Amino acid sequence: MAAAIGEMLLSTFLEVLFDKLTSGELLSLMRREGLRTLLKKWEKELRRINCALEDAEEKQLTGDAGVKLWLEDLRNLAYDIEDLLYDFDAQARKKKQKADSRRVSKTLLVVPSCFSPREFVRDQKMRSKIEDIDSRLQEIIKQKHSLSLRENDANQLASNRVQRRRLTTHIPESCFVGREKEQMEVLRLLIGEEEGINNISAIPKMIPIIGMGGVGKTALARQVYCDNRVAGYFDVKAWACASDDFDMAAITKRILENITGLSGEGNDLDRLQEKLWKSLSRKKFLIVLDDVWTEKYGEWTDFLKPFQAGAEGSVIVLTARNLSVASMAGAPAYHLKELPEDACLTLLAYHALGAKNFDHHTPLKSFGEKIVMKCKGLPLAVKMLGGLLRTHVDPQQWEAISKSRIWDQPEARNEILPSLKLSYHHLPPHLK
Repeated sequence: MAAAIGEMLLSTFLEVLFDKLTSGELLSLMRREGLRTLLKKWEKELRRINCALEDAEEKQLTGDAGVKLWLEDLRNLAYDIEDLLYDFDAQARKKKQKADSRRVSKTLLVVPSCFSPREFVRDQKMRSKIEDIDSRLQEIIKQKHSLSLRENDANQLASNRVQRRRLTTHIPESCFVGREKEQMEVLRLLIGEEEGINNISAIPKMIPIIGMGGVGKTALARQVYCDNRVAGYFDVKAWACASDDFDMAAITKRILENITGLSGEGNDLDRLQEKLWKSLSRKKFLIVLDDVWTEKYGEWTDFLKPFQAGAEGSVIVLTARNLSVASMAGAPAYHLKELPEDACLTLLAYHALGAKNFDHHTPLKSFGEKIVMKCKGLPLAVKMLGGLLRTHVDPQQWEAISKSRIWDQPEARNEILPSLKLSYHHLPPHLK
């Protein structure tokens, strides 16, 4: 995990480096002797490399040693370029301070007359640094081609993330344990079993379920969605995955198809919303929006327009990782915490052994407890590791998994890490 998160940080670091390379002050200082042209060339080449980072990260996660070395070389180069730019800036400031101390006039010039990049570049040590960095950059570009790393623009990257996301359905989990209390609490919010809970004027009512990636928000929503008490309470139900690319037309179309059973409605948002309005008019509905990321209030309110046609008691349940999504929805969040260890142990036994407990596999229980501790209450991690150990009853295998990091297991890494990576992608720059 550390390596993969490191590469995500590399992408963010390169963005900071681009700002420095395109700094107007720095470029004005470097405008002579070809240094400005060199910096602009580096910036252009690094931007193209940055477009290949997404593909490089994916290949590294599958164990491609060549890509891993390439990423290490790129990271070291980026640090050295930053150091060089710092030296440029430090030398320029030093020369400027000397010039200011001698100047009789208080007028400050952007580029002091006593400083010339020519003087700076004549320094043998500095010239060697520049030549070394340029040579290494060209070698990294060559290696990028030899490793067949694909370049993607921002739109393609967003599209790839959507294609790779785990599509979710409303079919409940085969083993749902340790969430009985949470299920009842959400049910009370949903169908208004508590006195006065439906005394609200807003239609529809919002119930945001908030929690970290892999903690079981979708599983809880599924369980509630399929509860018999819910089936008899609402006139219509629909389930749609929103994900990080909040495509209003696609989500609206999916909901409409759930309700009407018809497909092929086209992609025109106005027509889709008009049809959805008619389908929901005066009906009490339940809509689940799974994995919501958008925090754009204007986009959100536009999306909600058709749902205002519903009857009193209509509800939208949304699952999300960010509390700000609940704030945007204008509703108090239901926070889902980590799954207790005893429930995680039951979940592990089910997915690894097809059993409810370790009664018939007592030699494996102690290893199972250690594995569960490593999963930190995340059902997704437990489920993936249970799948790795499926039908294996060799204590040595269980012991090996219990002593290793879960991120060292390729199958678990491919399922869990993209979930965490998506959470990282949506952090503000200072938190990244």
